[in-house]
Amino acid sequence: MNSDKPIVIVGAGGHGKVLLDICRTSGGRVAGFLDADSALPPQLHGVPILGSDELLGDRSFVAAHAFVLGVGETAIRSRLSVHLEQANAALATLVHPSAAVSELASIGSGTTVHAGAIVNIDAKIGTHCVVNTGASVDHDCTLSDGVQVGPGATLAGGVTCQQNVFVGTGASILPNVTIGRDAIVGGGSSVAKDVPEGVTVYGVPARIVRPAE
Repeated sequence: MNSDKPIVIVGAGGHGKVLLDICRTSGGRVAGFLDADSALPPQLHGVPILGSDELLGDRSFVAAHAFVLGVGETAIRSRLSVHLEQANAALATLVHPSAAVSELASIGSGTTVHAGAIVNIDAKIGTHCVVNTGASVDHDCTLSDGVQVGPGATLAGGVTCQQNVFVGTGASILPNVTIGRDAIVGGGSSVAKDVPEGVTVYGVPARIVRPAE
């Protein structure tokens, strides 16, 4: 937890609820959620839905809070991250107390490290990244902005994930492999060689199943 300001979680779906739990476990103050879904109840686990992301246009509201993205879908996360940057919003970085994060790893603003995750020595993680439940990011890995590493996924030493890469649940990436920008690694896959930008790979060993658009 890196913020003295009350935290607003942008997104009140499943991912947002997990962030609420991390905040509470870490002793953080949660002011509420932002979500445009009118079907949501006025409160979620006792925390109010404050409105939609249109509130990011309110300077006094932005100045009073720190923000973290509680949205899992990559394109929406990317759009909202730009919105937060344009609003000059403070970003909350969340690390679950059960996560093991090396003192010699670097974690960017707005990134979340979930329960049971491991981030090892000299790993470098950018802004708005997700290291999900039980995931492992080993020594000397580099995760650019917006990368999501799914539950139980394993990145061996020296792996590079370029911007907005998504690594699915239980996937494994072998040492020194580079995953290109906007690529998707399907759940349970094993990646032994570099992956080009924008493609989806799947399988053991992983192969391209959807080319770049």
